[in-house]
Amino acid sequence: MRQIGLASYQKRLERAAGTLLDHQGFDGGWGLTLTSVSSIVNTSEVLAVLRAAGAGGKSAREAVSFLASAVSEHCRPRQKGGRGENTRFVCFGLSGLVLYPEFFTQPGVAESAAWCVDWLDAHQVDLGWPEVAGIDDVSLHQTALAVISLAQLHHVVSGLGADLVLPGGFNTSRLLERAKGLVAWGLTGLLYHRRPSGAWGWRTYVDTAPSPSKTALCLMAVAAAARLQAAGSPGSADDLKAETGGVSGQVQVKPLADVVGEAAGWLARNHHRWETFVEDDKDVQGTAWEHMAYALGVQAVLRSGGNPYDQRLAKAWRLMSDLWDDEAGLWNEPGASGKRATIRAAYYTVCAYEEARARLGQMSMAEPGQSPGAGPAALDGGAAVIRSVAVEPALQQVLVCAGDLPAVSCPVPERLLTLAVMLDTAGPSGMTAAEIAAAMYVAPSSVAKYVQRLNKVVADAYGGMTVKVVIACQTSRGSGYVLADRSASTG
Repeated sequence: MRQIGLASYQKRLERAAGTLLDHQGFDGGWGLTLTSVSSIVNTSEVLAVLRAAGAGGKSAREAVSFLASAVSEHCRPRQKGGRGENTRFVCFGLSGLVLYPEFFTQPGVAESAAWCVDWLDAHQVDLGWPEVAGIDDVSLHQTALAVISLAQLHHVVSGLGADLVLPGGFNTSRLLERAKGLVAWGLTGLLYHRRPSGAWGWRTYVDTAPSPSKTALCLMAVAAAARLQAAGSPGSADDLKAETGGVSGQVQVKPLADVVGEAAGWLARNHHRWETFVEDDKDVQGTAWEHMAYALGVQAVLRSGGNPYDQRLAKAWRLMSDLWDDEAGLWNEPGASGKRATIRAAYYTVCAYEEARARLGQMSMAEPGQSPGAGPAALDGGAAVIRSVAVEPALQQVLVCAGDLPAVSCPVPERLLTLAVMLDTAGPSGMTAAEIAAAMYVAPSSVAKYVQRLNKVVADAYGGMTVKVVIACQTSRGSGYVLADRSASTG
C-alpha cells in the first residue's frame, strides 16, 4: 500500500474535494486553476474528483446544472460567441452529465445529454471524430473520448430501464440504440488505426512514433466498447473479435481482449516513455493541450488487468505522490513552466488511484465488507498455488498466474531471467543445484539465494503475498529446483 501511495491518497482526496468545493464558481463550474473561468472540461473533471471522494449534494447538482446549460453554448463557433466546435467539449460535457446518475432526470440534464449524442451523430467523419467540426482528419484523442463518454451514457441510461420517457420526451431505448451504434463506429476507427506493435501513433494516417497517451486512451475506449457490446449477449467481452490494423495494411482479426492486453503490454514495456512525462497533443488547434501521460499510462495498464504493485509503475506512482501540494490542497502538474496546482492534474491523478482501488478489489485484496475508500487490507501470509508460469526472454519477464488472482507480468534482472529460462527448459525433471551453479558460474551454495530472489520478485508483484514460482524438488540426479507449475506435487 505504501508503494503506490494509497495510504495517504484518501486523506489527500478528501482535502482536494474540500479545496475544489471552496473554489466553486458562482455559475456552478470550475476552470483549469482555482481562479480560472469555468469551463466544460474542467467542471467535468472536478465532478469525477468529487464523485471519487463521495461528495455530492447541492454543489454537485449545481455543477451538473452548469454543464446542462453551458454545453451547447460552449460548443458554438468562436465567431458566434462560443469557445469552438471542439469534439472534446461535447465528450467531457457528456461524461460530466452522467457522473451523478441521480441527477440525470433533473430538468435539462437528459436533454443536454441527448444534444451531445445529436452533435456526435452529426459530426462523424471517416471512422471516428475530428478535433474540430469541419476538419476531415480523424483524431484518436477525440474518437477515444467519444467512445468512452457514449459508453458511460449507455451504462447510466441502461440502469433507468427500457422505453422510459425522459424529460424532453427522449425514449431510453432509442437513446441506447443510438449510443451503441456510435460506439461501434468509433471502435471500428480506433481498431483501423492500431499499429502492428499494439500501440497507437500520435496522428492518424501518418506513420508516426507511438504515443503513450493516445495508446492509453484508445486502450480504455476499446475496453469500454467491448464491455458495452458484450452486455446482454450470451458470450463475454473476451469472445468479441474484430479487424485491426487496416491503416498499416496488416489487417488481422483479433479478440478485443487481446487488443487491450497487447496495448497494455506495450505501455508496460515502454514505461520509461511516459512514467514521468506530460505529452502535448499536436492535433489540438488554437489552445495548448497536454496529456498527463504518467497517470494515463498507469490507469490504462490497470484497466487491462495489470497489478498496481507492478514495479514498472513504481516511478509513476512516486511522481503522483510527490506532486501533491499540501499548501494548495491539490495536485500539481509538472511542466516546463514549473509545477502548478491544476484541476487537470488532480483529475488524472485521482483517476489513476481510483483504478488502483478497483483493481485491488478485483484481486480480492480488501477484506470483506471493507469500504473502498479505506484502501486495501494487508495480504495474508498464506502461500498461493501457482497455476502457470510463462518465461518470456524477449520481454525479460516472467508471466505468473497464482491462485484465483489475475496473471501478473514480472520484469526480472538478467541473472534471474537466466535461472528462469533454464528451469523452463528443464521442464518437470527440474535441475539440481549443482547443475544450476555450473550453468550460472556460481557456487552451489549461492543457488538458493538466486531462487529466493526470483521468488521475491514475483511475491512483490503480488503485493507481498507468499508466491513461490520456483520450489525445491528431488530430481533423479539429486536435490534441486523446478518451476512450481511443472512439479508433480503441484495441485
